[in-house]
Amino acid sequence: MTAQGQIVAGTRRGPGESRAGRATDTGKRREIGGEIDSLLTSTATAGPVYSAAMAHVIERDGWAEAPDRWQGELQCGAFGSRSCLIFNHLPGIGGGPRLHKHPYAEIFIIRSGTGLFTVGEREIEACAGQILIVPPDTPHKFTNLGPGPLESTDIHEHGSFITEWLE
Repeated sequence: MTAQGQIVAGTRRGPGESRAGRATDTGKRREIGGEIDSLLTSTATAGPVYSAAMAHVIERDGWAEAPDRWQGELQCGAFGSRSCLIFNHLPGIGGGPRLHKHPYAEIFIIRSGTGLFTVGEREIEACAGQILIVPPDTPHKFTNLGPGPLESTDIHEHGSFITEWLE
């Protein structure tokens, strides 16, 4: 059984069948379309229903600052998403944004290098392969500790950036 409000991807099956052939809670699932092979269903009692026809492909030149590295940003609210993405590439030691906060959580996926993150009163050293989640309204900043570049993908849980700069 899925939690209320969760979006579930699947394919058309017989009544009460799940992917593994087990019975599903059909009372909570709403099926989209009658004869669609690939569909999305929602267990929410109210809210939007999405289809694959609403998917967007954003080309690299639509968000990247340079063709040879992952650096740039994208406000995804224009595409129906409640998220924004920042692709950080800090080539040398230092750099990074000054202290700021957002009214939503921010998730940092460290792809390469090592960074020093100030999160509230804590200093956290995060390296490639780690994920750091900063709660809403928490002051934070980061810098590249080196050696080598710091690369991260930062996910803002809002369709447009809302930033209060504190320094």
